[in-house]
Parts: sequence; C-alpha cells; structure tokens
Amino acid sequence: MSQKLKSSLAVGLLHLLGKLPLLWLHRVSKAILPFMLVLPNQSARATRLNIQRCLPYLSRQQQNTLVRQSLLHTIYAALEMGINWTQTSQRGLDSIKSINGEVCLREAQDQGGVVLLTPHLGNWELFANWAAHQTKVTALYKPAKLIGLDQLIHQARSNAGMKLAPASPKGVMQLKWSLLKGEVNLILPDQEPPPTAGIISLWFDQPAYTMTLASQLANTKNTRIILGFARRLDASKGFAIELQDITDLCEVACSVEVTSDVLAAKVRAINLAIEGLVLSAPAQYQWEYRRFKHTLDIN
Repeated sequence: MSQKLKSSLAVGLLHLLGKLPLLWLHRVSKAILPFMLVLPNQSARATRLNIQRCLPYLSRQQQNTLVRQSLLHTIYAALEMGINWTQTSQRGLDSIKSINGEVCLREAQDQGGVVLLTPHLGNWELFANWAAHQTKVTALYKPAKLIGLDQLIHQARSNAGMKLAPASPKGVMQLKWSLLKGEVNLILPDQEPPPTAGIISLWFDQPAYTMTLASQLANTKNTRIILGFARRLDASKGFAIELQDITDLCEVACSVEVTSDVLAAKVRAINLAIEGLVLSAPAQYQWEYRRFKHTLDIN
C-alpha cells in the first residue's frame, strides 16, 4: 500500500471518528479490546512487560487487570484523536468538566516562564489544546511519517493557538526565547529524546533513556515547572484537567554542588514526579510506550 493511500485512509478514518460522541468512541474501544487481548500484537506485549517491570509489587491478578485497563485507555486515546485533530478546539474544551490546580499556572506565569510537562497519560492532546487556550504555548513538533496525517495534526495544533517548534537546535532556541518572554513550553517528558539529548535515569526503578531538555529549559531565569494531564472521567463523562507545581521538588533534588550531578538530579526529580502522577491514574498511562527500548527491551 502506498504512503499516499495510507495517509488518505488514516485521515478519512480520523474524520469519521471525530464525528462520534465520546460515549460512542469509548463503546467502539470496548469492542476492539478483546481482539487486542487475544491476537498477538506489540501493544499488548509491551504493556504487559512494562507493568511487570515497573509495578512488580502488584499480584499477577492485579497486573492482568491493569494490562486490560491500560490497553482500553490506549484505544480510547487513539480514537479520541479523531475529535482532537478534526473537530474545532471548542468541542474538546467543552468536554472538560473541571480544572484542579489552575491557580498554580497563573501564579507561575506571574513570575516568568513555565515548562509545562504532560506525559502519555489521559488525553494529552486535549491537555495541550486547553493549555493553548489559557496562555501562549510553544511546543516541540516532530512531523508524522504520513504527509496527510502530519498536515492534519499540524493544522489542528496551530488552530488551537500553539506555536510549533521543530525538534532541532533551532527549535530549542525558540523554546528558550518563549520562556524568556514569560510564555509556556509544552513538553512530553517521557517521549524518546534524540541521540545525545538524554541520559540514563531511573523510571519506576528501571533504567530509562530520559530527555534532558525539560530540565535544561527549567534553568531559564524565573521559570517554573508544572506537571499536568487531562484525566478521563468515569462513564465517558468527559475530562478533568489536573495541575501541580513541582519546581520546589526539583530544587531540593538539585541542592548538590557538583555541576555534573545537578542535571541528573533534576532529571531524576522530574521522573519521580511523573511516577507519582502516573500512579494517580495508572490505567490511563500508555504503558505500551517503549520507555526502555535503549536499556531493557529485548529485540
């Protein structure tokens, strides 16, 4: 199948999904789940393996339950992209029922720039949409492999008000300048960094190749670090935005004198904060993400 045809099919499917109510999308997801559990697939294998690695204290039954729940939320996330990328920003915003911790974002912006971190938890695309409607947001953007899909995503994020910076030295400078102007950088801190742009740091007590960009940007004068996500509510009732300022946690972790250790300490502190966030909604984390492919994955 040609790339052009794949792109057209993907975009067409997303437009179709985007027309469905959230409840129907979740019903379709539940219909897909049994096939994910029975048929051999990388998502189920990676989810099971990563849960075993990161949460070994859970019983076998608890792990199996979490695998099932996580795969369901992974399907939710995939199908919800139809709404995120093909519908108006307002439709996504209308699905947000509450905001917890909004004051910490306002207070942080009163002081300067903000590094806003959202991992692969809940509906991260909706979280980005919400953030872009609160303030000026610049986000790193890595183009999708399919041209049509890439155009769709780029347009949706731009329409939401986000400025997109390329994943390059030029893009990093764009992020830095936005912080100096008191704006917000939006980063997925658990995504795979480029070669030489990460270090090995513990993630749920497992060695993981982890980006240093968020920690380095947070060193910008008067910049604070905020962690957040869009939590799915029960019964497909919508989403709740949750935010927490982790700046002080990172500063305590970095109270060391050896410069070479400061970066590692801050990266580890951010990882610990993300772990806590994930554990607040473990079923909604995308455990299928190959967080350990440079350190533990078996090819």
